[in-house]
Amino acid sequence: MEEKQDFVWPDYTTESNLYSVSCGLAEFFGVKRQCIGKSFEITGRRLVLIYLDALSWDLFVESGVKVSGSVTRATTVFPSTTAAALSTLMTAQSPGEHGLVGYTVFNKRLGGVINGIKYSYMAESGSGTIDYMPLQRAFPVKPWLAESSAKVLALMSSGAASGELTRTYLNTRPQEGLTKIKSHSNSFEMVASLREALEGEPYDLIYVYYDNPDHIGHGYGFRSQHRDLILEELRLTLTHLDELAQKYKDRYTFLLLSDHGQVTVNNVYVFNNDEELLKVLEVPPYGDSRAVWFRTRENIRDMLKSKYKLEVMSKQEVIESGILGRVDSFVADNILGDYLGVATDPASKYHYSYRDDDPALRLRGNHSGMTPEEMYIPLVIWQ
Repeated sequence: MEEKQDFVWPDYTTESNLYSVSCGLAEFFGVKRQCIGKSFEITGRRLVLIYLDALSWDLFVESGVKVSGSVTRATTVFPSTTAAALSTLMTAQSPGEHGLVGYTVFNKRLGGVINGIKYSYMAESGSGTIDYMPLQRAFPVKPWLAESSAKVLALMSSGAASGELTRTYLNTRPQEGLTKIKSHSNSFEMVASLREALEGEPYDLIYVYYDNPDHIGHGYGFRSQHRDLILEELRLTLTHLDELAQKYKDRYTFLLLSDHGQVTVNNVYVFNNDEELLKVLEVPPYGDSRAVWFRTRENIRDMLKSKYKLEVMSKQEVIESGILGRVDSFVADNILGDYLGVATDPASKYHYSYRDDDPALRLRGNHSGMTPEEMYIPLVIWQ
């Protein structure tokens, strides 16, 4: 893939990338990883890690909140999507190492395409239906928290708290009772829970996950008339968090980041009716709405570029480009497709539906591509 001028490529060797932050987190809790570059430096004894889903750099700047911490414009991983970014954050592995390279992922060990966040087969409804093989056995993920005896409080929505990613990254611990999870339904309850925790007995890690910006963006789009509502909530949330960081920075180091931004789409390519493409694929297209994987024995590069206006890379080109960071051999052989297509138009998305009433077709905000809006995220540390 040519380095398009408006594409932002992740550099896993710099300190201003989500991957380097994850390596710094592992080091903070005494877990060794052979990371690609220099780890982001985190000092102190205890940590509050604040993860605001879909808080892009442009939204952060537009909010106008002048936080007292040190602010960096960082890049997320590729693909710029929650399954890949969260997995990197909690494992100190690049997407090419942990293998969760999209919202939907083919895994030969599981024999099909799964939802990487719900951990269920795409043809099934519900979450966590793959109960015969835990995610940690199906994918080569290595959660750094599982190698630590840190006492953890996780503040997150009930939906996130019950998911397979939370179970794998927070609750797979050698000792029971090391992680306590408290759910919230809105940003005010989240801040109240955090304030209460900061006043109480200390934790080694307070992990705060808030996903409302992502939900609003998916439903309405960040470029819609609802942008002012998104910004209003962000201003309040960031202001409260900054005040808490200033007040309790003697007890905790505070670190705030995101996983990706979003773009608002108005053009949807649906693969279901493309018989020419589907007949040469081993499985349906998978990955994400703006970064799609194709498994096939045939050369479909020209077809994808002309019919779908995708920037196309072969598997070998993907590995050599470093766009996924270091690539594990299991991931290369059993998860990655033969071709990767990345959206060039910031207003287009790509989709394969497993059901006629697929709600994903109605999502206005999307991510996983390489535009600045999707790739740049804020990184704030109070220490």
